[in-house]
Amino acid sequence: MPIPTKNIDETNEEFIERCMADDTMVEEYEDDQRLAICSLQLEEDRALEDINTKPTQEMADEAAQGLEWREEFGRGGTEVGVARARDIKNRVNLSIETIKRMYSYFSRHEVDKEGQGFYSGDEGYPSAGRIAWALWGGDVGFSWTKRKIKEIGKEEKFIDMKNKEVRTFNVQDLELRMDGENPVVVGYGAVFNSESNDLGGFREFIAPGAFDGRLEDDVRFLINHDGLPLARTTNGTLRLSVDEKGLKYEAKLNPNVSTSRDLIELLKDGTINQSSFAFIVEDDSWEMRDGTNYRTINKVSRLYDVSSVTYPAYDAASSSVALRSMEQWQEKEEAKKLEESLEAEKLEGIKEEEDLKQRSLNEMRLKILKNKY
Repeated sequence: MPIPTKNIDETNEEFIERCMADDTMVEEYEDDQRLAICSLQLEEDRALEDINTKPTQEMADEAAQGLEWREEFGRGGTEVGVARARDIKNRVNLSIETIKRMYSYFSRHEVDKEGQGFYSGDEGYPSAGRIAWALWGGDVGFSWTKRKIKEIGKEEKFIDMKNKEVRTFNVQDLELRMDGENPVVVGYGAVFNSESNDLGGFREFIAPGAFDGRLEDDVRFLINHDGLPLARTTNGTLRLSVDEKGLKYEAKLNPNVSTSRDLIELLKDGTINQSSFAFIVEDDSWEMRDGTNYRTINKVSRLYDVSSVTYPAYDAASSSVALRSMEQWQEKEEAKKLEESLEAEKLEGIKEEEDLKQRSLNEMRLKILKNKY
Protein backbone atom coordinates (compact mmCIF):
# COMPACT_ATOMS: atom_id res chain seq x y z
CA MET A 1 0.00 0.00 0.00
CA PRO A 2 1.76 3.21 -1.16
CA ILE A 3 1.94 6.10 1.28
CA PRO A 4 0.56 9.35 -0.23
CA THR A 5 3.21 11.84 -1.31
CA LYS A 6 3.00 15.62 -1.42
CA ASN A 7 2.05 17.24 -4.73
CA ILE A 8 4.04 20.22 -6.01
CA ASP A 9 1.08 22.60 -5.78
CA GLU A 10 -0.01 21.34 -2.35
CA THR A 11 0.62 23.04 1.01
CA ASN A 12 1.81 21.05 4.00
CA GLU A 13 -1.60 21.39 5.63
CA GLU A 14 -3.39 20.22 2.48
CA PHE A 15 -1.09 17.22 2.20
CA ILE A 16 -1.63 16.18 5.85
CA GLU A 17 -5.40 16.52 5.40
CA ARG A 18 -5.39 14.44 2.21
CA CYS A 19 -3.01 11.86 3.67
CA MET A 20 -5.11 11.47 6.81
CA ALA A 21 -8.28 11.05 4.73
CA ASP A 22 -6.78 8.55 2.28
CA ASP A 23 -9.15 5.58 2.14
CA THR A 24 -6.48 2.91 2.42
CA MET A 25 -4.65 4.76 5.19
CA VAL A 26 -7.91 5.08 7.13
CA GLU A 27 -8.59 1.39 6.66
CA GLU A 28 -5.11 0.30 7.74
CA TYR A 29 -4.17 2.66 10.59
CA GLU A 30 -5.52 4.40 13.65
CA ASP A 31 -5.52 8.22 13.80
CA ASP A 32 -2.21 8.59 15.68
CA GLN A 33 -0.45 6.13 13.39
CA ARG A 34 -1.71 7.90 10.27
CA LEU A 35 -0.61 11.28 11.59
CA ALA A 36 2.87 9.94 12.43
CA ILE A 37 3.28 8.36 8.99
CA CYS A 38 2.01 11.44 7.12
CA SER A 39 4.15 13.82 9.17
CA LEU A 40 7.26 11.70 8.72
CA GLN A 41 6.67 11.54 4.97
CA LEU A 42 6.37 15.32 4.86
CA GLU A 43 9.53 15.89 6.88
CA GLU A 44 11.63 13.56 4.73
CA ASP A 45 10.39 15.10 1.50
CA ARG A 46 11.12 18.59 2.80
CA ALA A 47 14.45 18.15 4.60
CA LEU A 48 16.80 18.03 1.61
CA GLU A 49 14.65 20.34 -0.50
CA ASP A 50 15.47 23.19 1.88
CA ILE A 51 19.12 23.17 0.75
CA ASN A 52 19.99 25.84 -1.83
CA THR A 53 21.53 23.89 -4.73
CA LYS A 54 21.87 26.75 -7.23
CA PRO A 55 25.49 27.20 -8.41
CA THR A 56 27.12 30.55 -7.66
CA GLN A 57 27.97 33.10 -10.33
CA GLU A 58 31.70 32.41 -9.79
CA MET A 59 31.06 28.73 -10.56
CA ALA A 60 29.08 29.72 -13.66
CA ASP A 61 31.97 31.89 -14.88
CA GLU A 62 34.45 29.05 -14.32
CA ALA A 63 32.24 26.56 -16.20
CA ALA A 64 31.82 29.01 -19.09
CA GLN A 65 35.60 29.37 -19.28
CA GLY A 66 35.95 25.59 -19.36
CA LEU A 67 33.51 25.32 -22.26
CA GLU A 68 35.37 28.01 -24.21
CA TRP A 69 38.72 26.31 -23.63
CA ARG A 70 37.39 22.92 -24.67
CA GLU A 71 36.00 24.32 -27.91
CA GLU A 72 39.25 26.19 -28.63
CA PHE A 73 41.75 23.47 -27.76
CA GLY A 74 39.65 20.34 -28.33
CA ARG A 75 40.71 18.65 -25.13
CA GLY A 76 39.74 18.21 -21.51
CA GLY A 77 36.79 16.60 -19.80
CA THR A 78 34.11 14.23 -21.02
CA GLU A 79 30.58 14.59 -22.31
CA VAL A 80 29.42 14.25 -18.71
CA GLY A 81 31.68 17.13 -17.74
CA VAL A 82 30.37 19.24 -20.63
CA ALA A 83 26.77 18.57 -19.61
CA ARG A 84 27.63 19.48 -16.03
CA ALA A 85 29.32 22.69 -17.18
CA ARG A 86 26.23 23.73 -19.11
CA ASP A 87 24.03 23.26 -16.05
CA ILE A 88 26.47 25.21 -13.88
CA LYS A 89 26.84 27.96 -16.48
CA ASN A 90 23.06 28.34 -16.61
CA ARG A 91 22.90 28.16 -12.80
CA VAL A 92 20.37 25.35 -12.85
CA ASN A 93 19.39 23.94 -9.44
CA LEU A 94 21.43 20.77 -9.10
CA SER A 95 20.18 17.54 -7.55
CA ILE A 96 21.59 16.22 -4.29
CA GLU A 97 23.08 13.25 -6.14
CA THR A 98 24.76 15.59 -8.65
CA ILE A 99 26.37 17.57 -5.83
CA LYS A 100 27.66 14.32 -4.32
CA ARG A 101 29.11 13.31 -7.71
CA MET A 102 30.74 16.73 -8.07
CA TYR A 103 32.36 16.40 -4.66
CA SER A 104 33.54 12.91 -5.55
CA TYR A 105 35.00 14.19 -8.85
CA PHE A 106 36.88 17.05 -7.21
CA SER A 107 38.23 14.78 -4.48
CA ARG A 108 39.53 12.24 -7.02
CA HIS A 109 40.98 14.77 -9.47
CA GLU A 110 42.58 17.28 -7.11
CA VAL A 111 45.82 15.47 -7.88
CA ASP A 112 45.55 16.84 -11.43
CA LYS A 113 46.68 20.19 -10.07
CA GLU A 114 50.18 18.74 -9.78
CA GLY A 115 50.36 18.15 -13.53
CA GLN A 116 52.11 20.36 -16.10
CA GLY A 117 49.93 23.09 -17.59
CA PHE A 118 47.40 23.37 -14.80
CA TYR A 119 48.35 26.90 -13.75
CA SER A 120 48.60 30.07 -15.85
CA GLY A 121 52.20 30.52 -17.03
CA ASP A 122 52.86 26.76 -17.22
CA GLU A 123 53.82 25.28 -20.55
CA GLY A 124 50.77 23.71 -22.15
CA TYR A 125 48.30 25.82 -20.17
CA PRO A 126 45.42 25.09 -19.96
CA SER A 127 46.03 21.37 -19.64
CA ALA A 128 43.30 18.80 -20.20
CA GLY A 129 43.05 18.43 -16.43
CA ARG A 130 42.67 22.19 -15.96
CA ILE A 131 39.91 22.37 -18.55
CA ALA A 132 38.07 19.41 -16.99
CA TRP A 133 38.44 21.03 -13.56
CA ALA A 134 36.85 24.23 -14.89
CA LEU A 135 33.94 22.32 -16.44
CA TRP A 136 32.95 21.10 -12.98
CA GLY A 137 33.13 24.60 -11.48
CA GLY A 138 36.81 24.92 -10.61
CA ASP A 139 38.19 25.73 -7.16
CA VAL A 140 35.09 27.76 -6.28
CA GLY A 141 32.98 24.74 -7.24
CA PHE A 142 35.03 22.46 -5.01
CA SER A 143 34.66 24.82 -2.05
CA TRP A 144 30.93 25.10 -2.73
CA THR A 145 30.43 21.33 -2.86
CA LYS A 146 32.31 20.93 0.42
CA ARG A 147 29.86 23.30 2.10
CA LYS A 148 26.88 21.60 0.49
CA ILE A 149 28.08 18.13 1.50
CA LYS A 150 28.13 19.31 5.12
CA GLU A 151 24.59 20.67 4.78
CA ILE A 152 23.41 17.47 3.12
CA GLY A 153 25.04 15.35 5.82
CA LYS A 154 23.32 17.38 8.51
CA GLU A 155 19.90 16.97 6.87
CA GLU A 156 20.44 13.28 6.21
CA LYS A 157 21.37 12.85 9.86
CA PHE A 158 18.10 14.58 10.70
CA ILE A 159 16.27 12.11 8.49
CA ASP A 160 18.13 9.27 10.21
CA MET A 161 16.88 10.56 13.54
CA LYS A 162 13.37 10.47 12.10
CA ASN A 163 14.02 6.80 11.33
CA LYS A 164 15.03 6.06 14.91
CA GLU A 165 12.99 3.34 16.59
CA VAL A 166 12.60 2.37 20.24
CA ARG A 167 11.89 -1.03 21.82
CA THR A 168 11.28 -1.89 25.49
CA PHE A 169 11.89 -5.16 27.36
CA ASN A 170 11.31 -6.36 30.91
CA VAL A 171 14.64 -6.65 32.73
CA GLN A 172 14.26 -10.10 34.24
CA ASP A 173 17.97 -10.58 34.92
CA LEU A 174 18.63 -7.16 36.43
CA GLU A 175 21.72 -7.06 38.57
CA LEU A 176 23.11 -4.33 40.82
CA ARG A 177 26.67 -4.60 41.99
CA MET A 178 29.53 -2.39 43.14
CA ASP A 179 32.78 -1.62 41.36
CA GLY A 180 34.70 0.08 44.15
CA GLU A 181 32.52 3.03 45.09
CA ASN A 182 30.64 2.97 41.78
CA PRO A 183 27.29 1.19 41.49
CA VAL A 184 26.96 -0.85 38.30
CA VAL A 185 23.65 -1.63 36.57
CA VAL A 186 23.71 -4.83 34.53
CA GLY A 187 20.85 -5.81 32.26
CA TYR A 188 19.70 -6.47 28.72
CA GLY A 189 18.73 -3.68 26.37
CA ALA A 190 17.40 -6.17 23.81
CA VAL A 191 16.46 -9.85 23.87
CA PHE A 192 16.91 -12.13 20.85
CA ASN A 193 14.14 -14.28 19.38
CA SER A 194 11.57 -12.96 21.82
CA GLU A 195 8.17 -12.19 20.29
CA SER A 196 7.03 -8.66 21.00
CA ASN A 197 3.54 -7.47 21.79
CA ASP A 198 1.40 -6.07 18.98
CA LEU A 199 3.30 -3.00 17.79
CA GLY A 200 0.51 -1.48 15.74
CA GLY A 201 -0.30 -4.08 13.10
CA PHE A 202 2.70 -6.39 13.47
CA ARG A 203 4.81 -8.33 15.94
CA GLU A 204 8.57 -8.41 15.99
CA PHE A 205 11.68 -10.47 16.71
CA ILE A 206 15.31 -9.38 17.00
CA ALA A 207 17.68 -11.82 15.35
CA PRO A 208 21.03 -12.86 16.83
CA GLY A 209 23.65 -10.92 14.92
CA ALA A 210 21.48 -7.80 14.71
CA PHE A 211 24.08 -5.84 16.70
CA ASP A 212 27.18 -7.07 14.87
CA GLY A 213 29.51 -4.09 14.42
CA ARG A 214 27.48 -1.85 16.73
CA LEU A 215 29.23 -2.43 20.03
CA GLU A 216 31.80 0.27 19.20
CA ASP A 217 29.14 2.93 18.52
CA ASP A 218 29.01 6.00 20.74
CA VAL A 219 26.16 4.71 22.94
CA ARG A 220 24.72 6.35 26.05
CA PHE A 221 22.95 4.94 29.09
CA LEU A 222 19.93 7.14 29.79
CA ILE A 223 16.64 7.23 31.64
CA ASN A 224 13.67 7.24 29.27
CA HIS A 225 15.98 7.98 26.30
CA ASP A 226 16.40 11.53 27.55
CA GLY A 227 18.43 13.81 29.75
CA LEU A 228 22.11 13.74 30.66
CA PRO A 229 23.91 10.43 30.03
CA LEU A 230 24.63 8.43 33.18
CA ALA A 231 27.23 6.30 31.38
CA ARG A 232 28.80 6.19 27.90
CA THR A 233 30.79 3.74 25.81
CA THR A 234 33.37 6.32 24.69
CA ASN A 235 34.68 6.85 28.24
CA GLY A 236 34.38 3.21 29.27
CA THR A 237 31.58 3.68 31.80
CA LEU A 238 29.15 1.77 29.57
CA ARG A 239 30.17 -1.67 28.33
CA LEU A 240 28.15 -3.54 25.71
CA SER A 241 28.35 -7.21 24.85
CA VAL A 242 26.27 -9.84 23.09
CA ASP A 243 25.53 -13.33 24.38
CA GLU A 244 23.00 -16.02 23.48
CA LYS A 245 20.24 -14.05 25.21
CA GLY A 246 20.69 -10.60 23.74
CA LEU A 247 22.38 -7.21 23.98
CA LYS A 248 23.87 -6.94 27.46
CA TYR A 249 24.94 -3.69 29.07
CA GLU A 250 26.97 -2.81 32.15
CA ALA A 251 26.58 0.82 33.19
CA LYS A 252 28.97 2.13 35.84
CA LEU A 253 27.21 5.06 37.53
CA ASN A 254 28.74 8.03 39.29
CA PRO A 255 27.52 8.01 42.93
CA ASN A 256 28.02 11.78 43.09
CA VAL A 257 25.25 12.30 40.53
CA SER A 258 21.86 12.55 42.18
CA THR A 259 20.04 11.02 39.20
CA SER A 260 22.26 7.94 39.47
CA ARG A 261 21.48 7.56 43.16
CA ASP A 262 17.74 7.92 42.50
CA LEU A 263 17.87 5.32 39.72
CA ILE A 264 19.68 2.82 41.93
CA GLU A 265 17.02 3.09 44.64
CA LEU A 266 14.19 2.71 42.11
CA LEU A 267 15.88 -0.33 40.58
CA LYS A 268 16.42 -1.90 43.99
CA ASP A 269 12.76 -1.74 45.01
CA GLY A 270 11.51 -2.79 41.54
CA THR A 271 9.81 0.50 40.72
CA ILE A 272 11.82 0.51 37.49
CA ASN A 273 12.24 -2.93 35.94
CA GLN A 274 12.37 -2.39 32.18
CA SER A 275 15.09 -1.58 29.68
CA SER A 276 14.85 -0.10 26.23
CA PHE A 277 17.12 0.71 23.32
CA ALA A 278 17.00 3.26 20.48
CA PHE A 279 18.26 2.31 17.05
CA ILE A 280 17.99 2.51 13.26
CA VAL A 281 17.33 -0.63 11.22
CA GLU A 282 19.58 -1.49 8.29
CA ASP A 283 17.97 -4.76 7.28
CA ASP A 284 14.69 -6.42 8.22
CA SER A 285 12.49 -9.17 6.80
CA TRP A 286 8.76 -9.84 6.94
CA GLU A 287 6.42 -12.78 6.81
CA MET A 288 2.79 -13.52 7.57
CA ARG A 289 1.82 -16.38 9.86
CA ASP A 290 -1.76 -17.19 10.83
CA GLY A 291 -2.94 -13.81 9.62
CA THR A 292 -0.34 -11.84 11.63
CA ASN A 293 2.55 -9.83 10.15
CA TYR A 294 5.92 -10.63 11.71
CA ARG A 295 9.03 -8.52 11.37
CA THR A 296 12.55 -9.76 12.07
CA ILE A 297 15.25 -7.15 12.66
CA ASN A 298 18.31 -8.73 11.06
CA LYS A 299 20.78 -5.86 11.35
CA VAL A 300 20.93 -2.53 13.15
CA SER A 301 22.83 0.26 11.42
CA ARG A 302 23.02 2.64 14.38
CA LEU A 303 22.66 2.12 18.12
CA TYR A 304 21.92 5.35 20.00
CA ASP A 305 21.30 4.40 23.61
CA VAL A 306 20.15 1.85 26.13
CA SER A 307 17.81 3.19 28.80
CA SER A 308 16.02 2.32 31.97
CA VAL A 309 12.40 3.27 31.38
CA THR A 310 9.46 4.10 33.61
CA TYR A 311 6.81 3.25 30.98
CA PRO A 312 6.98 0.70 28.16
CA ALA A 313 5.78 3.36 25.72
CA TYR A 314 5.81 2.60 22.02
CA ASP A 315 6.06 5.91 20.19
CA ALA A 316 3.74 6.31 17.19
CA ALA A 317 6.42 8.06 15.17
CA SER A 318 8.76 5.17 15.88
CA SER A 319 6.18 2.62 14.79
CA SER A 320 5.60 4.48 11.54
CA VAL A 321 9.17 3.68 10.45
CA ALA A 322 8.49 -0.05 10.83
CA LEU A 323 5.08 0.34 9.22
CA ARG A 324 6.65 1.87 6.14
CA SER A 325 8.99 -1.10 5.94
CA MET A 326 5.99 -3.41 6.24
CA GLU A 327 4.19 -1.54 3.45
CA GLN A 328 7.20 -1.88 1.16
CA TRP A 329 7.30 -5.61 1.87
CA GLN A 330 3.57 -5.90 1.19
CA GLU A 331 3.95 -4.05 -2.10
CA LYS A 332 6.79 -6.38 -3.13
CA GLU A 333 4.73 -9.41 -2.17
CA GLU A 334 1.77 -8.14 -4.18
CA ALA A 335 4.03 -7.43 -7.16
CA LYS A 336 5.56 -10.90 -6.80
CA LYS A 337 2.13 -12.53 -6.69
CA LEU A 338 1.04 -10.53 -9.72
CA GLU A 339 4.16 -11.56 -11.61
CA GLU A 340 3.64 -15.19 -10.64
CA SER A 341 0.00 -14.95 -11.71
CA LEU A 342 0.94 -13.44 -15.07
CA GLU A 343 3.61 -16.08 -15.56
CA ALA A 344 1.10 -18.81 -14.71
CA GLU A 345 -1.39 -17.31 -17.18
CA LYS A 346 1.34 -17.15 -19.80
CA LEU A 347 2.29 -20.78 -19.24
CA GLU A 348 -1.37 -21.75 -19.30
CA GLY A 349 -1.80 -19.90 -22.58
CA ILE A 350 1.21 -21.66 -24.05
CA LYS A 351 -0.15 -25.01 -22.88
CA GLU A 352 -3.57 -24.26 -24.38
CA GLU A 353 -1.94 -23.24 -27.64
CA GLU A 354 0.11 -26.44 -27.72
CA ASP A 355 -2.98 -28.49 -26.90
CA LEU A 356 -4.83 -26.74 -29.73
CA LYS A 357 -2.01 -27.51 -32.16
CA GLN A 358 -1.93 -31.11 -30.99
CA ARG A 359 -5.70 -31.44 -31.45
CA SER A 360 -5.41 -29.95 -34.93
CA LEU A 361 -2.64 -32.39 -35.79
CA ASN A 362 -4.67 -35.30 -34.48
CA GLU A 363 -7.68 -34.19 -36.55
CA MET A 364 -5.49 -33.93 -39.65
CA ARG A 365 -4.06 -37.41 -39.04
CA LEU A 366 -7.57 -38.77 -38.58
CA LYS A 367 -8.72 -37.24 -41.88
CA ILE A 368 -5.68 -38.64 -43.65
CA LEU A 369 -6.34 -42.08 -42.23
CA LYS A 370 -10.03 -41.92 -43.24
CA ASN A 371 -9.13 -40.88 -46.79
CA LYS A 372 -6.47 -43.58 -46.96
CA TYR A 373 -8.81 -46.38 -45.97
